Amino acid sequence: MSLLFVSASRTCRSSFSRQHILLSTSRFQSTQINPEIHQTQNQQTKADYPSSSSNSSRRYRFYFLSIAAGALIGGAYTFRQSRRYEGLMPEYITNSEQLQRKAMEARPMPPPVTKHITFDEGPRVNFPFKLTLYQYVTCPFCCKVRAYLNYNRIPYDIVEVNSVMRSETKWSIYKKVPILVIENEEIQLNDSSMIISAIESYLRMPTKRFENISKLYQSVVEKDEKGKLSFNYPNKYFLVEPLTNERVDPTKQVQTEKTKDDARDNDATTTTKNVNNQSSPWFFTKFFSKSKSEHKEGLVNIGSGTVTDNETKSITSYNKSSEQYKLERKWREWVDTKFVHTLSPNIYCTLNQSLNTFRWFSQAGDWEQIFPWYQRWIIVYVGAVVMRGVAGRLRKKYNLNDNVRISLYECANEWVKAVGNKNFLGGSQPNLADLNVYGILTAIQGCEAFQDLMNNTKIQPWFERMKHSVEPHFADNRLRATT
Repeated sequence: MSLLFVSASRTCRSSFSRQHILLSTSRFQSTQINPEIHQTQNQQTKADYPSSSSNSSRRYRFYFLSIAAGALIGGAYTFRQSRRYEGLMPEYITNSEQLQRKAMEARPMPPPVTKHITFDEGPRVNFPFKLTLYQYVTCPFCCKVRAYLNYNRIPYDIVEVNSVMRSETKWSIYKKVPILVIENEEIQLNDSSMIISAIESYLRMPTKRFENISKLYQSVVEKDEKGKLSFNYPNKYFLVEPLTNERVDPTKQVQTEKTKDDARDNDATTTTKNVNNQSSPWFFTKFFSKSKSEHKEGLVNIGSGTVTDNETKSITSYNKSSEQYKLERKWREWVDTKFVHTLSPNIYCTLNQSLNTFRWFSQAGDWEQIFPWYQRWIIVYVGAVVMRGVAGRLRKKYNLNDNVRISLYECANEWVKAVGNKNFLGGSQPNLADLNVYGILTAIQGCEAFQDLMNNTKIQPWFERMKHSVEPHFADNRLRATT
């Protein structure tokens, strides 16, 4: 039996297992020879080798100390980060308006205006507020806002922002452009689509203060682990309706632009009514159906709002059906989520084109008169190299064709198909979607990609009509810009 234990011990790989087998062998032999010797060896073994309960307690202590150390390190890091942004974290999430007001108080006054844009004719609809636009001259989103303001002949001041230093907007917690400031009330408007929707809402339904409009566009502010803020405006494509007592003319009513939930509910209700009317066996259903517009007591039903007959002519541009608003909103989102992302990969697709693009930016933005020579050099040459690398990442991010020109042409043809035989998507007059598409295309107007777009698609006739409607100063100097 002892020989069997010895041979088994030789086959074990672990030294501990071998010692354990040898001990077992000695115990077996000592038990057969002398029980007293076996008892003595057993006590010695317990002294030399700790028990399993002792090992288990050590293991648990090690686990506990590891968890405690991890919790201590994590708590210290969290405390350090919270101290770093102490006083800002709750306000950023819950009260961004208060922070923006504090930022407005820190804004340098007067702002470093680089251009005053005025018109020989008054605005299409009276707009009594003074505006200051912080922009990059060739930023597509800034071009959208300028196209809208130019079309409505609303005067405004421009502050050209250095795209590298960004010293002109250091006061703002919103770090992108465009930023539009309502100087009369010191209100900061962010995001090009929200800016356009807010001003359009005012033109449709003027209020006593612009704040009555801007407060209806609440921002959702998120902060990442680095403390960087991102602003989102969930209803930025919707036109809002202020409270009756806040309007300049409480009796005036026009087409109401609903929220997404309201619009969805309205569509479902309309569909249900139409189905019921089509399937109803009752003869009088067609006489009591409300799916058609009503003419009663001098009121004309326009979607979900009403206007009197004598007011109809004065608000023709705002006399839209719910379907027209829905179509306009659809293509406004399309511009921001699809079309605009084809521009940068096309104008920065090679290093040479990227450099030529920035040289055109310098010429179009009068950078020689605005920025010192060294800042202009950094913007042009460093910007060209950086944007060449960014263009490649954008092509992959948005799944564009390897030949990015094809993606650009496809979007242009998609837009032309949507416009159809009409002069504009809005019909006889441009709507907000027309102005958005035109605006982003003016951002690349001096680039090689723009000429290729005009030559290889059918978008040029529409673009020329928009150019004549939006910026007549190109034809007859009706827009005056003074530096």
